[in-house]
Amino acid sequence: MQERLIFNKAKMEIGQIIGATTLRGFRFVIKKGMEKHVKRDEFVIVNESVTNNKILGIIKDITISNELLPDEFGRDLRLGDIILNEGEYPVPTVKILGYECENGLELPRHGIKPGSSVKLADDNTLKRILRQEKDTSALIGTLSTRESVPVYVSVNDIVSRHCAILAMTGAGKSYTVGVLIEELLKKRGSVIVFDPHGEYKWIRLEGSVTRVYGVRGDHKIKVETSSLRSIDFINLIPDLTDAQRDLIDAVINLARKFYDKYDLKIVKEILSLIYDAKEGKEILTGSLPESEIKDLSKRVGLTTIGPTMRKIERLSRMGIFELEGTPLDEIVSGNQLTVIDLSDADERLSETIIAAISRRIFEARKAYVKDGEGNFNTPTFLVIEEAHNFAPRTMEERTILSKSILKKIAREGRKFGVGLCIVSQRPSRLDSDILSQCNTQIIMRIVNPSDQEYIRQSVESVTEDIVRDLPSLSRGEAIVVGAAINLPVTVRIRKRITEVGGEDVDIVGEWSKNAGGKGS
Repeated sequence: MQERLIFNKAKMEIGQIIGATTLRGFRFVIKKGMEKHVKRDEFVIVNESVTNNKILGIIKDITISNELLPDEFGRDLRLGDIILNEGEYPVPTVKILGYECENGLELPRHGIKPGSSVKLADDNTLKRILRQEKDTSALIGTLSTRESVPVYVSVNDIVSRHCAILAMTGAGKSYTVGVLIEELLKKRGSVIVFDPHGEYKWIRLEGSVTRVYGVRGDHKIKVETSSLRSIDFINLIPDLTDAQRDLIDAVINLARKFYDKYDLKIVKEILSLIYDAKEGKEILTGSLPESEIKDLSKRVGLTTIGPTMRKIERLSRMGIFELEGTPLDEIVSGNQLTVIDLSDADERLSETIIAAISRRIFEARKAYVKDGEGNFNTPTFLVIEEAHNFAPRTMEERTILSKSILKKIAREGRKFGVGLCIVSQRPSRLDSDILSQCNTQIIMRIVNPSDQEYIRQSVESVTEDIVRDLPSLSRGEAIVVGAAINLPVTVRIRKRITEVGGEDVDIVGEWSKNAGGKGS
């Protein structure tokens, strides 16, 4: 508490610049007694030599040297037997961020004199630089080095210009997604989470609505069958032969041609008509031309039609693909979180649901914004958990259906009020175009070198020094960089106010509880 009061009262002198300086950085020695205030990611102030502008910098590294113990000394002596404090001094390295101007921070044009005083940046300076409009910003945490300095991000930029939340397993990315959802709901936003692990269905924020849909039980998500393309059906039924694929393609094209809307029942009826025609039976085609049914029957065999009918029946028993899908105004609504729980769905079904719903939302918003059609007037924010599975970097053995629509939303969603948040623990497996379109990055601990390098190459705002810091982040810490924040900073994510799902199981605790009195 005392330290916080000092920050607020005045800038504290902590050292003096030594050696050569550049317009990008400098080093300094620490004033005696100030060591406890000097740490990585702490902010400091120095004066520019000509203009006397106050330049903000951040400590990126600290080197401790001892002139009595050069590197060569260790070749001849066992250093573990020696204690030498004389001649030892820490030297922090500072990256220059710039001086305040109307448009934020601007890099200095004049030098900084060696010997200049280095002071801690006070809380008010940092709050002013990080300031966002209260009505349009979201509180995600505090500076990792200053609990007294809150960090806000611009909601408009997070949603309209997309964001990525990236972290290794266990670093706290789902927790961070929960914080962001809470903040968007406080703004009466519309958020849709595609949730492969069922982690978000417990979120309930007072004053807002949470709707949860799954693929089983009473609250199934429904997908309009006529919104699916032939490739969607082929993806859903993995064991199709080439002849069965061609048959499904022909049947879907026929249904599209003669029905405004159709369901799997109609698809099965068309297949049944083809089967009967193949057997030479009299057929009653209704609204379908008899000639087209008979023509199709001549191109396929009974051994193709029968198995295809059974596979469509299997799809029908899921109870997901219907004549009418879940109404969009139920899925998308202001002040509402909609969770699509995909924990009981396999990857093919999950891809199809993500693709179908995302496509409906995008097309509805596009029609409303561009042509004034419909009443779909609510901008919405799509959160894609495990995004590397639904928008992968490389072509898999098969087409990943969700990838194309997510790519389209990343490129064009901004114009139509459809935001995208991709969440992944394997950034190197993400599609680079989608990742590069996410203009705000919330990056937590990542130690995999290939993931680090891929982020650096794919995201313009992520610099080498940011990548170097990723392995040293603690659980619950994140580097926030990009359009939604005025300055790249390391943040300690705030505490959730809603229930947390998907936490690790206490393995030892469960063993002890279940063992009871055995062996005692």
